[in-house]
Amino acid sequence: MVQLAFAPIAIKMAFVPSLAIIGLVLCLHGAQAVGSAENNLGLKLFVQSSGEHQQPQNYYQNFAPYRPRFAEAKYAPEQFRTGYGNVVTSQAAFVQAINNRSTTWKAAVNPKRNDQYRAGVLSDESMKFQLPQGFVLKLHEDPLPASFDARQKWSYCPSMNMVRSQGCCDSSFAVAAVSTMTDRWCVHSEGKAQFNFGAYDVLSCCHRCGFGCDGGVPSAVWNYWVESGITSGGPFGSNEGCQSYPFDVCKKAGDAAEAPRCLRVCQPGYNVTYAEDKHYGRVAYMVPKDEERIMYEVFNFGPAQATFTMYTDFVQYHSGVYRHTLGLRVGMHSVKVMGWGEENNVKFWLCANSWGAQWGEGGFFKIVRGEDHLGFESNVVAGLPFFR
Repeated sequence: MVQLAFAPIAIKMAFVPSLAIIGLVLCLHGAQAVGSAENNLGLKLFVQSSGEHQQPQNYYQNFAPYRPRFAEAKYAPEQFRTGYGNVVTSQAAFVQAINNRSTTWKAAVNPKRNDQYRAGVLSDESMKFQLPQGFVLKLHEDPLPASFDARQKWSYCPSMNMVRSQGCCDSSFAVAAVSTMTDRWCVHSEGKAQFNFGAYDVLSCCHRCGFGCDGGVPSAVWNYWVESGITSGGPFGSNEGCQSYPFDVCKKAGDAAEAPRCLRVCQPGYNVTYAEDKHYGRVAYMVPKDEERIMYEVFNFGPAQATFTMYTDFVQYHSGVYRHTLGLRVGMHSVKVMGWGEENNVKFWLCANSWGAQWGEGGFFKIVRGEDHLGFESNVVAGLPFFR
């Protein structure tokens, strides 16, 4: 174990091979920051030495055969196959089949077509690229509460209540990431600095992050935040920030949006240059696959991003604690972890989705906690902002 003063080079060490698995404690107290959330703060990183998670310069250069298979999985012609050899003919019948089996949550017919609810994380091969494992330390640990909601603790952060919509784009890898970064920017400045990170920059300019609207990798987005920074952006049609989100809902079944070209300019009327608008992360890391560590992370340092395997029944979620019940595997989906609790003796994570406020519980949902259900607790990432 080596203690280091924080410096940019410490970030880079997380992405290069070393001779052994090294525990690093980055002492962040005294680093440039706005609020006191950084006080008595350290970050412990465990760097993988074998190189098994190291990726080439173009992370996806060999993924061409995989890309169309991912696309086909999203648009199966039979939208309501239950996965038990049965085919139902309508969304209402599918909802009824789910509710006949589910004991912890309720399904409902959604206001939009099922194909308008998109996923957006490349699975299997893409997960080979991972951030170093790490967790944030505090000198004085207090017992964690039985329930927690980040929206209540950091009520001075308006982004906590904002539900994003990824529209006709498989971009949850980017949308969940920038939503989480926005919250953390506010949390670590104690509300003194508000910056609404946008997904446009990630989708169009981060070529290492994925295939734009054909999915990507959350870890790579957090790496991009540290290395290149990310610009601001408001919702579709808002003209807010450097680059507003460019995608609305799909107009007809089978629509597929194409990510815009990387122009590195802000939209007209925004009087800040693309380079000046970039805001950076200081460090990014994967939270250990441990229920208590994830709770500790979210409670002390703000929401985190989680990725899980998505099935068609998740689209029908209405209320309760989600547990996969029926349906086919769609791919992988990324969301923002906001807190936790227990409902009818079932432990849950409280999460924000990116399918608009009309889906689920006002855009939020609960999912089973403590079982690594659908890989949820295996794929949690976070980072800390860099205040100049």
